Amino acid sequence: MTLERVSRPIAIFDSGLGGLTVAAEIHRRFPSENLLFLADRARVPYASLSIALIARFASECFDFLLAHDPKALVVACNTVSAVALEETVARSPVPVLGVIEPTAKAAEKATVTGRVGVLATKATVRRQAYDKLLSRLRPGVQVFSNGAPLLVPLVEEGWTEGEIPKQIVEHYLTPIRRAGVDTLVLGCTHYEYFTETMHAIMGDGVSIINTPQVTAIELEKILAARGELQRSDKPGTVIAYSTDINEALDLVVNGLFPNPVFPNQITIQSAQIPPLRAEAAR
Repeated sequence: MTLERVSRPIAIFDSGLGGLTVAAEIHRRFPSENLLFLADRARVPYASLSIALIARFASECFDFLLAHDPKALVVACNTVSAVALEETVARSPVPVLGVIEPTAKAAEKATVTGRVGVLATKATVRRQAYDKLLSRLRPGVQVFSNGAPLLVPLVEEGWTEGEIPKQIVEHYLTPIRRAGVDTLVLGCTHYEYFTETMHAIMGDGVSIINTPQVTAIELEKILAARGELQRSDKPGTVIAYSTDINEALDLVVNGLFPNPVFPNQITIQSAQIPPLRAEAAR
């Protein structure tokens, strides 16, 4: 394996800022890796869109990232992982990793009672992505899902703390808590910003699966098997692209990649994603 191939970046995609939690965990584990992150914030949230439109937007974003010659592509978006992952895998020249499979596998291992809660976007809940995979992994498992559409806009506005976000999170979690689950899946990477609040609401007896962590572990296996893990003392670069840049993006990026840990290595750039063709929008 040539040094040039190993030094190629890892590309990470999400519809918004949630995927930055995955990017931050990948950087924490592999600080010498070069990372490209793309947030399609001009068109977030995806969950309320039709399947065809989600797939189209995702395809445009993947084309943008693939043009940068990555060595792997991480789909850090549950909605896209549920709707368009197979299509992406089929057309990608590099390994593609979604977040649903590693998260579901971790939940199956964590649950003792076989009662698993899933808090997700409405699109992921409608597709029953976690229900189907968990049922294959453990026949007889009981999955209790609930959609939480307001959490993504809260994160995109940088509003993750305080009494109002807490009340909204509690509203969505109440039916799952009452179901007596012992394991909780956060079926949207945006929800990772509310983990502490969710721990307080669900109590110590409920395990909350860390999607960024289990995704990074699975990525390590993929890259190691291909001999493409970067082994260097030199810190990698992180370039965060967004189709819409505002103050919230700066705050989140700087919060997840603090300067004392990663000085002068973070670049935020605008991504110009080609618009839908007229015939595709009909």
